[in-house]
Amino acid sequence: MSEMLEELALRLNTHSTPEGTTFFAELQDDLIQVVCSSNEEFPINIVKTDMQILTVSHLFSEDEVMDGSLEELNKILLQLNPSIPLSSVGLKDGQYILFGAMAIETLFENLAHELEVQAENVIELLEAISPMLASND
Repeated sequence: MSEMLEELALRLNTHSTPEGTTFFAELQDDLIQVVCSSNEEFPINIVKTDMQILTVSHLFSEDEVMDGSLEELNKILLQLNPSIPLSSVGLKDGQYILFGAMAIETLFENLAHELEVQAENVIELLEAISPMLASND
């Protein structure tokens, strides 16, 4: 499995999408951490299982939500979720994430496109909910 991840990381490091996005991919144990040139602040972790490829971007923790806004934030995220292409919002161990899933047989070009879209989705989602985050920069 790690050979497959190593090959994927090497391909990503030399790939540029038609839109001009490039990638910096680093193999870390059982996952690849990818930084897209279109969003260098929020890396995407790639994990391969026997059945699928999972991509996960960590967004923020529950502790970063303004006091009294958690219920409203969750409602807004549920409403936004269907309109986020190729990604879904989730909550894992108190950490909000944006994730995607692809078939193990996904073509490399499609995987690169989905990474590019997920990087853009992170930015758009955070812009939409930033007033509810305590660390609003």
